[in-house]
Amino acid sequence: MIKATLPLSSELIPPLEDLLCELAPCNWCLQINRLSDEGSLEGFFDNRELALAEWTSLSQRFPAFAESLSPELSTVEDRDWKEAYKEHFHPWSIGPLHLVPEWERATYVLPEGGKVLYVDPGMAFGTGLHETTRLCLDVIIDFFEETDPRGLSCIDVGCGSGILALSARLLGAGNVKGVDIDPDAVRISIENATANGMGGDVSFTTNDIAGGLFSESADLVLANIQADVLCANAELLLRAVRSQGLLALSGILSIEAKKTAEFFQETINRLGSSFILRRKDEGEWTQLTLTRK
Repeated sequence: MIKATLPLSSELIPPLEDLLCELAPCNWCLQINRLSDEGSLEGFFDNRELALAEWTSLSQRFPAFAESLSPELSTVEDRDWKEAYKEHFHPWSIGPLHLVPEWERATYVLPEGGKVLYVDPGMAFGTGLHETTRLCLDVIIDFFEETDPRGLSCIDVGCGSGILALSARLLGAGNVKGVDIDPDAVRISIENATANGMGGDVSFTTNDIAGGLFSESADLVLANIQADVLCANAELLLRAVRSQGLLALSGILSIEAKKTAEFFQETINRLGSSFILRRKDEGEWTQLTLTRK
């Protein structure tokens, strides 16, 4: 296996982190020193040709990389790659929900009353560790605490590795669907559902937002997608929310939050709808929640 490594200066890390979140799941991940804010980009590939091809593709998507930059390539044993992930992913919990790496399935002791979701350790942005995912998980927990979730439905738009949809089902939602434009993401979501004994309980389909929400509505609509995509599909997302339901928008940088909130409020006014809009920040990320009256 080939490991690609590129040292990064502090100013490159936030925009690159945003891009990798958008591309997830992928072979690239960030290693960040939170004291100096510097770090490195790492990728693991089956061979040198694939590593170079993926680097070319990534650098084209990220113009901040100078043309002279190129990662250092080294050969690592497959077992080293698998062990390396264990250094970065550990069990964590939010409310009653526990996200546990697959390799700790046999040893993790679940507290009484807890719900566990086993996570593929290879999914760098599909483990729930990213701020935008944690914000959505918090919304799911809070929303389901206010009413009996068994009668509630949930749609996860841009489901990625399926963590949000599967968490909603695990916490009691009766009807859960996930949609993503990336067929690999849908495949991984289905694999994660099967690994957690929920194969067939959650419907995952490959589609864009318009196709995924066509003739669909839900009590809880989750959209952890970048701000410009959210705004471009604002009307579709708002129309998909049932009465007394909630739309959670994540993937929004804090510097984009005001503009995004204003755009959604303008769309609400144009549609003649009535929503209560709230904002919550975590680090450099913002979540907007819109509750239909």
